[in-house]
Amino acid sequence: MPALVVYMLFGLDIARRALPAHRGAVKLWLGLVGGCIALMWLPCLAAFFVGFTMTAQWMGLAVPLAIEAFFAVRRLLKKSKTPAETAEVPEHVPARPRLEPPSYDELTGLLLSAAVTAFCAYLLHTHVLLPHADGSLWVGQSTYGDLAMHLGFVESLYRQGFFPPEYSIYPGAPLDYPFLVDAASASLRFFGLSLRMAVIVPSVVMLFCVFYGFWLLAQSLTEKLAPTLTAWLLFVFNGGFGFVLFLTGKYSFTDLLEGFYITPTNLVDEGLRWVNIICDMLIPQRTTMAGWCVVLAAVYLLITAVKKTTADGSGRREFAVLAVVAGSMPMIHTHSFLALGVLSAGWFFAFLGKARKNGLLRRLIENYVLYGAVCMALALPQLIVWTFDAASSGNLLWLNPGWVHGDMPWLWFWIVNCGVVFCVMLAMMFFLRGDDGRLFWGAAVLFALANFMAFQPNPYDNNKLLYIWYMVVDVLACKWLFSLLARIRVRALAWALAAVVAVLGTVSGGMSMLREAVSEYQLFSASQVEAARFITENTPADSVFLTSTAHTNPVAVLSGRNILCGAGIYLYYHGVDYQQRESQIAQMYWSGQAFELFAKRYGVDYVFISPTEYADYQVNYDYFAMNYSLIYEKDGISIFQIS
Repeated sequence: MPALVVYMLFGLDIARRALPAHRGAVKLWLGLVGGCIALMWLPCLAAFFVGFTMTAQWMGLAVPLAIEAFFAVRRLLKKSKTPAETAEVPEHVPARPRLEPPSYDELTGLLLSAAVTAFCAYLLHTHVLLPHADGSLWVGQSTYGDLAMHLGFVESLYRQGFFPPEYSIYPGAPLDYPFLVDAASASLRFFGLSLRMAVIVPSVVMLFCVFYGFWLLAQSLTEKLAPTLTAWLLFVFNGGFGFVLFLTGKYSFTDLLEGFYITPTNLVDEGLRWVNIICDMLIPQRTTMAGWCVVLAAVYLLITAVKKTTADGSGRREFAVLAVVAGSMPMIHTHSFLALGVLSAGWFFAFLGKARKNGLLRRLIENYVLYGAVCMALALPQLIVWTFDAASSGNLLWLNPGWVHGDMPWLWFWIVNCGVVFCVMLAMMFFLRGDDGRLFWGAAVLFALANFMAFQPNPYDNNKLLYIWYMVVDVLACKWLFSLLARIRVRALAWALAAVVAVLGTVSGGMSMLREAVSEYQLFSASQVEAARFITENTPADSVFLTSTAHTNPVAVLSGRNILCGAGIYLYYHGVDYQQRESQIAQMYWSGQAFELFAKRYGVDYVFISPTEYADYQVNYDYFAMNYSLIYEKDGISIFQIS
């Protein structure tokens, strides 16, 4: 925890120094985002030289401590100047801005964001390896799938220290998946946090940055409380019109509370795919959570920079900070980096006319060149080392017109899924003018691209792009809607219409969040937990285990050891060609000859046999018992040592 505090305080101080003209609430938010970036990146930069070890953690911490020490020494030297020296300071140097108290609107957003973050903290408590009295570990509906993969990445980074990391669920293949948020949790493991708390603690900080960051972004665009609040509600509790299926009786309230993914925002059979961001994006998908934490700051800086540049020629400071933030993003969340790139291009062309009219076209181009050069200098090494290799080998780019609308007409799909925001958008798109129109049509490029191209084997993952489009359009739609409501003379009617919009746009999301709050599923039994503890304490950290490919794998997840081949639901969508090795596992469990051949080829050190392996394969237990040392056997779980 002290390490996390150091990074956060460092981020706050850098934000204060880099963006002195911005309000205190904005600097608070951007400072926390900067602290998260430092936590994810600085230990990893050191790890290139010394491995992902305790030494790398201290080297990472040394950077903010050294920078803050430099600032402190410089401040002391300034204070020690003689009066004559002080008098020589030029008069045009501006005084340091005083930290202003938050406005009523900012305080409202702060409290609401804290409340929703507290709800998410509760979900993390119940959804991330919640221990039960019998020693088993439990999760929720949304984390039953993705969480195991992230936990395995965290624990293997912490236990093995190999960097750049390889897939612990497919040793030998580089970990091209954006892993920095898991590296941040692995760093906190070195400072004493358990695996469970190392995942929960930084997640709470990042979730707050998402919620409060969206509030401040909306506030900067609307400049009024009512549209800001409405846009925030429609973002946090997002959902379409799927609730109608429950009100009409096609699905019952019991189905909602007890079914597996029977919610009004996630019913694939009914064409409902616009999932609630808390239930299906932020809580289970840690890379998306980290990506949104950063991309919201980047979008805020980009909009601010473009507006200022095309209005009065300023904005270079925001562009410079944006360049560093954007350059950090590829291995935090590649989809968010791609979305930011598309928005940057779209808004450049959308604001060209304004810049030319104000005689500031050259300034806009200069600022964009600065932004692009610094960003790519930071991002290109990441893309070369990790992203391009995955894209070239994993079918990660292909035509997919219509996204995932299935048999539903495309327009109807979006009306049903995106709900009131899309309906308002259809009405407002022909009336927007000025900067709002430029922002809308620039963002529309991202919407069109994500509806036409797929950027990974699973086309559903394009929602990681589409939700960033939604962040912008949601705010613009609410701003435009309230400009219409302001013309209604009967204020009670105006507020009633606003309430109807808010309810229609949040009831599906609220129902989904209720389901998530009561969901619970066992991820690991007590016997699996005990076996994993034995492995952690009695086998080398870089051991290779033969196990089943089930995603609920205690060897990979809880001990951080390598397994010969993990779950296809992870590897396929990451572009890893795993099928041959997966098929060889069945042969290795049954045939001694096949085992000898492949165990030598892949360097297998241990064989793990549990009820899962018995269920998935024909296990020749007698062969292993006769030829290798049995080092663990309890509750139906056996471990044989090969080398």
